[in-house]
Amino acid sequence: MSESAFFGSSRTLFSLLIFLVPMICSADDPSRPANRLAAESSPYLLLHAHNPVDWYPWGPEALERAKREDKPIFLSIGYSSCYWCHVMERKVFSNERIAKFMNEHFVNIKVDREERPDVDDIYMTGLLVYQQLAGNGGGGGWPLSLFLTPEGDPIAGATYLPPEDTPDGRTGFLTAAGRISELWGTRRADLQRTAKLVSGEVRRLSLPAADVESVALNDKLVQTAVNDITSLYDPEWGGVDFDARQPDGARFPNVPRLQLLLDIYEQTDDPTLLKIVNHSLTSMARGGIRDHLAGGFHRYSTDRRWHVPHFEKMLYDQAQLLSVYSRAAAVTNDPLFRTVSVEIADFVRREMTTPQGAFSSALDAETNAIEGKYYVWTKEEVTEALGAEDAGPFCRVYGMNDSNSFEHGFVLHLPQDIAAVAKEIGIPAEELEARLQTCRSKLLELRSKRERPLLDDKVLTAWNAMMIQSLAESGRLLDRHQDIASAASAADFLLKNLRDDNGHLQRTWRAGEARYQAYLDDYAFLTAALLELHRATGEARWLQEATELAGQQVSRFYDADLHLFYFTASDHENLIARTSPVYDSVFPSGNSVTIRNLLKLTNAGTLTDAEVIAESMLQRFAPMIEKSPASTAGLAAALNDWLRHSEKQAAAEASAPQISTRPAITPQARPLVAARYRLAVAEEGATGQTPADDLPVADDGNHDETIEQTAFRPVLPAVPQIGGFNRDEKLKPLTVKIYPMYDKLPRGEKVLIALELQIKDGWHINSNPSSPDFLKPTLVKLTTKQKVKLTRIKYPKHKELEVIGSDEPYHVYDGHVIVYGLLEIDAAETAEKAELEFEVAFQACNERECLPPDKVVMKGKLPLANPGDPIRKIHADKFPKPKKDGEGDEESENPDGDLSGP
Repeated sequence: MSESAFFGSSRTLFSLLIFLVPMICSADDPSRPANRLAAESSPYLLLHAHNPVDWYPWGPEALERAKREDKPIFLSIGYSSCYWCHVMERKVFSNERIAKFMNEHFVNIKVDREERPDVDDIYMTGLLVYQQLAGNGGGGGWPLSLFLTPEGDPIAGATYLPPEDTPDGRTGFLTAAGRISELWGTRRADLQRTAKLVSGEVRRLSLPAADVESVALNDKLVQTAVNDITSLYDPEWGGVDFDARQPDGARFPNVPRLQLLLDIYEQTDDPTLLKIVNHSLTSMARGGIRDHLAGGFHRYSTDRRWHVPHFEKMLYDQAQLLSVYSRAAAVTNDPLFRTVSVEIADFVRREMTTPQGAFSSALDAETNAIEGKYYVWTKEEVTEALGAEDAGPFCRVYGMNDSNSFEHGFVLHLPQDIAAVAKEIGIPAEELEARLQTCRSKLLELRSKRERPLLDDKVLTAWNAMMIQSLAESGRLLDRHQDIASAASAADFLLKNLRDDNGHLQRTWRAGEARYQAYLDDYAFLTAALLELHRATGEARWLQEATELAGQQVSRFYDADLHLFYFTASDHENLIARTSPVYDSVFPSGNSVTIRNLLKLTNAGTLTDAEVIAESMLQRFAPMIEKSPASTAGLAAALNDWLRHSEKQAAAEASAPQISTRPAITPQARPLVAARYRLAVAEEGATGQTPADDLPVADDGNHDETIEQTAFRPVLPAVPQIGGFNRDEKLKPLTVKIYPMYDKLPRGEKVLIALELQIKDGWHINSNPSSPDFLKPTLVKLTTKQKVKLTRIKYPKHKELEVIGSDEPYHVYDGHVIVYGLLEIDAAETAEKAELEFEVAFQACNERECLPPDKVVMKGKLPLANPGDPIRKIHADKFPKPKKDGEGDEESENPDGDLSGP
C-alpha cells in the first residue's frame, strides 16, 4: 500500500513513522514530583511514577480529557520484566524536552499489559493491522507505542522508539510525535479516516470467522495438528518452533505443542513423538535458557541452541515447563526431567512466592541497566569462588572453556553430558556430580549477594492458576506432597482475596488490594487448576469451587449464538473491539482450556449443558484447527479430549439398556453464525475473466496444444513473509500461469497474452482498480531487454466483499481470474528469442488477516518470428471467442489488427 493511498497525499509520512524493532522493556528519578501513576499498584506503572511525562493510567479520566480537549492520545504498553521497556523509560520518558512536548500536545496513557491484557491485545492487533495495511513488514512487541484518536482508534505506531533520530536512519520519538501532532492540526480528516479503517479491521479480526461449511470432528483433524507441529521440529537442537528460513532466530519453549505430542504419545505409543519431546526437553534443560544454579527457566533463547536467553523469568513459563517436565519424567523415568521439575518447583517456592502463599508474576532481566548481569560469570569469578581444582572441571562442564557469545559474561550451559566429561577426565560420574553440586551451591550463595533483578510481585489470577495446576500435577505424578500443599495454599489465597463483593473473580492483587475484573483466562485457568487439585487430593471442595467458577464463566462470557467465550465479561467496559481468543499465545487459548474444563465437569456431572457447549465450540473452531494446526495445539488437545470422551460415552451407551436422547450438536441442528464475509459478483453475469471488448480475437478452431505451457517459471515460490497474524509458513496464496496466444511472437505485430491467477481457497486479492483506494491494487508489469512492450492491460471485473467495520464494500478477486494484455513486438528487434519477466504484485487477505504486499515473478523465453514465418495458435481455450455480428458492441472493427495469424 502506498503512503499517499493510506494517508491521503504525504509520501514521506511512513518514513517518519515506521521504525520497527522486533520483540522488544530502573526505576525513574524519585526526586522528581510524582505523577498519577504513583497511586497505582503495578510495579511497571510505578517505575514511571516520577517521569516528567504527565501519565494517566488507562481509564475514563484520561479518555474523557482527550475528548474534552480534542487531543490525540499517546498509548504506551509494556511490562515490568521487559528490557526495552526500561530502556525507553530511561531514554524517552525521563527526557524533559520530550515530556514537555507530549504533555502539551497529547494525553499520555501508560498500561501494564499483564494487568490489562484486553487493552494490550486490541492495540497490538491495531499495530499489526497498521503495519500490514501500510505495506510494511514486521511484527509486534513491547514496548508498544501507539498514537490514537480521542475516541481510541489507532492512528499509527511502532514498538521501541529512540529519543532522537539516529545516524542509521531510525526516526526518533520526538520526530514521530511532532509529525502526528502536526498532521492532527493540518490533516485531521486524513488521520481520522485512517484510524477508522484500522479500528474496523481490528474489530473484524477480534472474533474468529465462522465457516459455513463444517469440518469433521475426528482423529484426522487432531493428526493434522500433530503433523504440523512435527514439521516444525529442529532435528539438531530440538524444539517445535524451528523456521528453516531463519534458522538462527529466537526460540521459545512452545509448551502447548509439546503437551499435545505427549497426549498423543500416551494414546498411541508413537516413538517418533516421544523422541521429539525428549530431545526438545533435554536440549532446553542443557541450554542456557535454564538457570543451572537456582532452577527455573528464562523466557526464551536468542539463538537456535537454547544458549543465550533473554533473562526475564515469567511465572507462566515456570508453570508450563513444570507440567511438561513432570509428565515426561513420569512417562520416561528420565532422572534429568525429574531434576528439572524439582528445581522449578523449589525455585518458585523460594524466589517467587509471596508471604501470603501466592506467586509473583516475574523477575526482571536486567540489573543496573545491564541485561543478564545477575546471572552470568567470568572465569576469574568462578576460579576465585571455587578454587583452581574445582573451577577446572566446572568450567569444562558448563561451557566456560568455549568461545563466549554473550558480551556481559558466560551463560552457564551443558554442551555435553556430565557422564561424558567424567569419562574424559577419568573420574566416576557420581563423584563429578557431587563436586558440581557443591560448586553450584557455592556460586548460588555468591550470586545471591549480588544486586537482584526487580521482582514484579503482583499476583495475577490466571498465571497463579497455571502454577497451582502444575504443582498439583507434579505432586501427583512425582509423589511430592510439598508441591500439592503449595498449590492448595495459593488456591485458597485466590479464592479468598481475588473476588469482588458479587463473588466474581478479579484479575490482579498487590499490597492488599485486588483490582480489575477477571478475564476469560483467569476463569478458565483457575477452573482447570481446581480440577487438578481435586484429582490430586480427592477433596470435594475443589470440585465444588471449580463448578461454581465455570458456571459464572458461562453466564458472563459465553455467547450461545456464536458458540464462543469472549475474553471480557458481558459487563466489561466498552473498548473498540471485543475479542475471543482461539490461537495459542505463549500458553493455550482460554477457549481451548474452557472446552477441556467443560468435558471434565461433564464427567463429574456437576455443570448443566457443559457437554453441549463444549461440542458446539469444537464444531465452531474446527476450521481454525484445519487452517492453522500448529497455532491451535490447545484446541487440538481439547478436540482429542472430546473424541476420547465420546468413545467412552458410546461404549457406555452400547452396554446400557437405555438409549441416550441427548441431541447431537451438528451444524444442521445448531447452525453456526454466518460468515462475516460475503462475496457478490459486481455486475450481473460477469465471469471475472473477460478480456477487453476492444481486443477481439478470431477462433480458428485449432485447439491442438502440443506445445505445453512450460516456458514461464516462477523465479522463487511465492511464499510471503508472514507477519503477526498467521504462522502457516507453507502458505502460498497465489499462483500464476502465463499463456501467449501464439507459439511465436511475430516482429512488428501484437499478440494477445493471458495471465491466469489462481487464488487459494479462502483467500482474496485486491482488484485493479482497488476500492477503497487505500488498498494496494493487483498490478501486472513486464520487464525485458528486447523491444517488446506489454500494453492494453485489461484486469477482470471485481467482486464485492462486505467487511464488518467498513461502510463500503472492498473490490477483490478470488478463485480463478485472468488478466489480458497485448505484447507489442518492435519490427526492428533482432533477437531470436524474447526473454520476458512478468511480475504480478498483489496483497492477499482472508477472513482473519491481510498479509504484507507480495509479488510473483515469472521468467520465460518465447521465439520471435519474421513476417511470413508460420505461426501456430495455442491455448485457444484461454481466450474468448469473438462476438458474432449484432452481439454486444456495435463496433466490430478490431483496432489492434487481425491477430488470427499472418
